[in-house]
Order: sequence, then structure tokens, then C-alpha cells
Amino acid sequence: MNARYLTIVSILLSLSCQSAEVEDPNFIGKANGKYLPAKDNSSQSFLKEVLDKNPDFPSFKSEFSMQIQTFVPKKENVNLDGKVFYAKDSKQIKIQLMDSFFGMVFTELIANENQIQIKPTSTKEIQTLPMGDILIQDPNSGKKYTIPFPVIYAYLTGNYINEIQNPKAKFNLSETRVALSKADGDYEYFFKDGNLDRLELTSGKRGLKAIAIVKTSVNQIHPPKEITTKVVSLDTEKENVLIQIKLKKSQITEVSPQVFRF
Repeated sequence: MNARYLTIVSILLSLSCQSAEVEDPNFIGKANGKYLPAKDNSSQSFLKEVLDKNPDFPSFKSEFSMQIQTFVPKKENVNLDGKVFYAKDSKQIKIQLMDSFFGMVFTELIANENQIQIKPTSTKEIQTLPMGDILIQDPNSGKKYTIPFPVIYAYLTGNYINEIQNPKAKFNLSETRVALSKADGDYEYFFKDGNLDRLELTSGKRGLKAIAIVKTSVNQIHPPKEITTKVVSLDTEKENVLIQIKLKKSQITEVSPQVFRF
């Protein structure tokens, strides 16, 4: 695996405890029907419907709980708590990861559309890397599990709205989905009633496919109530990891630029 990807400190997987099962979503894949180019009138009508339906994705702060289920070499559960901050103008996110028992922050992460910075609180060192996958390392086996951070970033910031307006995007209107090929893989955005319902990624370059589904409510589209992400190896078709993020105590509020500093 390319060294440019992040390795979150091994304390993550040492926090294992018994947890409820995370919902296991199925991978849908490409549609059999025809995909229309973005310039097609029907595509433009669908795009307008989505843009009219979605909010302007304002700044917010929220607490969250995260549950990670790993499957290889053995099934384990990890539980974490944290806080997330999002600034609309800069498209920046800050995530603080905490252990669930003591509530102590052990890692902070700041990301924008292009890069991710990560700093364990135990050190002054800051890693600055291109936007990409996050690796979680099992301290016992040394096995690394890939989390496709771009899909989580897309949900928390509403950045997918920019993606589906790409002139290279293709539209399947019968299944209300949008496909876009990017340098790191093929993305598919599934919509339901004008809102993003699911995001799928297939990446031969990274050797994985990923699913991310979101749960919202009528009164809260942004930030979402819950995000579930599943990563599957392309070569074995076996699950590597399931991640469930539940946001709570979310507040639509301006976030000071000072927050996005270590």
C-alpha cells in the first residue's frame, strides 16, 4: 500500500469491546441502462432537481460516535467518540478522535478538498498528505485496513454537489444516479427524492470497492444523522471493514478559523 496514505495510531484497534452489529449494506454496481451525458437536457433537468432540493450545506459542529468492525484476520469491534467541525467557506473539516472510556483526544485531523493533515496529541509532528484513504493498523497482526475518507468527506461537506456538476459526469435517470470517473476510481452517486442516498466507489488502482450509505431525517439533511461505510477487497470480494458514524448534538453554527489549527 502506498506510503502516502495515513496510518492512524494503533491505539484505535486496542480499544476493542463488544458492540452491536453494524448494518451490512450490499454493493449495487453499475446500472444496465443507458447513461446520458451531462449536457443532455434530461440530465440537466435532473441536476436542477437535485440542486433545488439540497441545502447550502452551512457550517456546523457535532459530536459523534464511531463503531468499526474488522473481519481479517479475525472479527473485532472498535468504539470511538469524537467531535467534528465544518466551515462552509473554506470547505474544511476538523475531526477529533477520542477514546470512549476516558474521553481523551488522541488524534486530530484537518482536511479540505485536496489534502489531509493528521496530528496525534502525543507528538508535535503533523503529517500533510493528499486527500486519500486512511489506514488503520492492527497493533497485534500488523494488518492495515483501508477507510476511503473521500466518501465520508463528501457526505459531511456536501462536496458531492460539485462532483455531479462535473461536465464529465454521466446520468442514469431510470435509477436516479450519477457516475463520474476520477483519477482514483469510478464513483457512483445514488439519489432518492432528490437527496444523496448512497455513494459507491470502485478503484482498481487502490484494489478496493466501497459503499457509503446515509441516513437523514426530514428536518436534518445536513449534517446527516448516520453514515455507514463498507470496504471490500477487489481481489477476494471479502469485507475488510465496516464503519458506522452516528452524529449527535449537531448544531448549525459558524465555526471560527482558529478551530482549524493544531
